[in-house]
Amino acid sequence: MIKGEPVIHDEKYKIYNPADTREIVSEYSPATLDDVKYAFEVASETFSLWSSKTPHERAKILYRAANIVEEEFEDLARLLTREMGKTINESRAEVERVPWILRFYASLIVRINGYTIPSQLREGLILTVREPLGVVSVITPWNFPISIPAWKIVPAIATGNTVVFKPASITPTIAYRFVEILHRAGLPPGVVNLIIGSGGKIGREMVTNKHVEAISFTGSTDTGTEISRIVGDLDRHVRLQLELGGKNATIVTDDAPLNEAVEIIVRGAFAVAGQVCAATSRVIVHRDLYDKLVEALKVRIDRMKVGNGLDPSTDMGPLASMDQKKKVLSYIEIGKNEGAKLVYGGYALESGDYAYGYYVKPTLFTDCEPKHRIFQEEIFGPVLCVTPYSSIDEAIELANSVKYGLVLGIVSRDPRKFMKIAREAKVGVVRINRQTTGMEFQAPFGGVKASGNDLYKEQGIEALDFYTRIKTIYMHW
Repeated sequence: MIKGEPVIHDEKYKIYNPADTREIVSEYSPATLDDVKYAFEVASETFSLWSSKTPHERAKILYRAANIVEEEFEDLARLLTREMGKTINESRAEVERVPWILRFYASLIVRINGYTIPSQLREGLILTVREPLGVVSVITPWNFPISIPAWKIVPAIATGNTVVFKPASITPTIAYRFVEILHRAGLPPGVVNLIIGSGGKIGREMVTNKHVEAISFTGSTDTGTEISRIVGDLDRHVRLQLELGGKNATIVTDDAPLNEAVEIIVRGAFAVAGQVCAATSRVIVHRDLYDKLVEALKVRIDRMKVGNGLDPSTDMGPLASMDQKKKVLSYIEIGKNEGAKLVYGGYALESGDYAYGYYVKPTLFTDCEPKHRIFQEEIFGPVLCVTPYSSIDEAIELANSVKYGLVLGIVSRDPRKFMKIAREAKVGVVRINRQTTGMEFQAPFGGVKASGNDLYKEQGIEALDFYTRIKTIYMHW
């Protein structure tokens, strides 16, 4: 959708329901390189018009969009489940975030701008103002295909920028609906332009186009590193925000309540079938609780129902694609071959109702060591490994021993223990007595180390820092 109009070519690409691939969810025309270039030209031409709107005028549109999302809430949630595979309750929770995000930034932009500074001169004053950057390139993944676009696009356009938006090519339908809703709410054509296609074909233009002032990317660490390299080689400065992978641990201390720890771990590990950058993929538990926790986890995981996400009794849906299924199964084999002990799951579900979907049984490994790849590498699936520790210092060392630094979970009742861990954890987010997934829109989010470039946070008030620049004005009379 460029300049508010659908772009249709003869070539078509079908989107299938990952829970039942006999169902075609939608079909779309992949964008050409000329489409991408045109989208950036349109966004650049529209910038002057949009950035000249008052914050109140832009806020009205965001408020109207929030109302439309709420009116179409259930339809959007069901579409999200059919396209991506997560359970209907997970989809509802994701869609519910979008009106909150829209209203949050609508309210912020009418009251947050700059500040005044006393001058050395008696008859003088210094003030700062926030100004939009220009055209922002937004590239998003498939695991949260409406909420991540919302938390990037909304603060971008709220502050007066225009956007060229490329969603993941396996979840374009819900992204299209979101952009369509923005236009129905009164967004002028050309402010947000949607480009659908593979990163291999159009990704480079998304980050090197001459009109790009800033890039916000969420995806794999490898792709983010490549984007950073490409941007670094440009002959101009482009602002860059990278939110990348994670290999998140939950540390369980010896005083932790067992049942509560199990629930926290299971929610963090198997929500969205583990396809979350903030998912718990490692459990680091005190040796005194190790055996009890492992047995309790096996019992709890065994109660989980895997199935079509539209069934309200389903606890975990399918993986999002065949590529994801193959990747997860390959890591399970790696874990077994390296010497980790498989104690639950570890196989694909392919008979009966599972025959046409990308299903994998929730999987639990024990005796995982830092030398194991399943301990170190992001799997992005329903695979959990458990490792014992003897001291808090050892637990912290184990948690920090991976290249990622996104989220750390802690289950403990002792403030001295959980605050020591929180202070020494090399991560961007710490969650105490809560699962590692489920960030709140009003708080800043971002990782360190290989989990992001750690320059600008997403979400919260801090998101405005990425999408604006500060101009200082000296006045004298």
